[in-house]
Amino acid sequence: AQQELGVTFPPDLVASLLRHNGALEGPEAFRFSTGDRLLGVSGILGDTGFMRGIDQGLGGETEGYWLHDYVKFGSYDVTSDGLLVDCRTGRDSFGAIGRFFDETGTSFGQADSLGEYLAELANTLERGHDAGVVTFNGRLFWEGLPPARPQYSADEPLPAPDEQLPELDLSYSPTDLLHVSHLDGHEELGALIAVLPYEQVVDAARKQLRRLAVETGLNNYPEVKTALDAWERGVAPPQPDQTGPLALRLRAVLAQADTGRDHTRRWAAEKIALGIWGSPYRSVC
Repeated sequence: AQQELGVTFPPDLVASLLRHNGALEGPEAFRFSTGDRLLGVSGILGDTGFMRGIDQGLGGETEGYWLHDYVKFGSYDVTSDGLLVDCRTGRDSFGAIGRFFDETGTSFGQADSLGEYLAELANTLERGHDAGVVTFNGRLFWEGLPPARPQYSADEPLPAPDEQLPELDLSYSPTDLLHVSHLDGHEELGALIAVLPYEQVVDAARKQLRRLAVETGLNNYPEVKTALDAWERGVAPPQPDQTGPLALRLRAVLAQADTGRDHTRRWAAEKIALGIWGSPYRSVC
């Protein structure tokens, strides 16, 4: 491969390839947190050759896009995005790890070597869930860590009913059927949701929304906590109303989240409304 590409691989890339020759394709492939799968020797040849062809089509080497001595060793598979190593010998950057993104080109800063990059990965895996590492059916998933958010006071007064706030989507009903499109991309988990009895889906929604409320701080608001407590006791929720206390609190959270660009907090408020007043299937999905 080195002879065919006319480059010298850094020693740690050679050691990695001799150890496992990349990762298998398919849904169970090992992927970095960037979504990239390790390529074997044949994949490195194919993907690097493809990238050289793109660069030639753009009129030759472009420093910020792709250079002849870059070697792609990790692939996003769906697009041409992926991880690369700088194989320009005689430079301080030899062996440095970068990532190519088809719209903006190549950026470095991930690590000075593949060994360093993999060591950091190993440390992340050992930290487990605290680092966003989740496993399901023997497969690895990377969860986005919750952003640092300002402290919101549980004593904040409710906004007035006529205050200009984002509205909640209250168009779903508890009797809505589960449509197969809701499960797209969930794979085994989607199949599990599809075959569970309705009561178990409701129970799952209650537990997950309580967890979400606690993790985002929404459980500190009495309107949210009281509603979730009542839901757990099996008490029927009030009729959906954009100006009721719970709805006003959740709408105020939406406004705060939009101002602070806190997508997780906004998502939590939307899902709590969907779980209490709408379809538990949609809430769980």
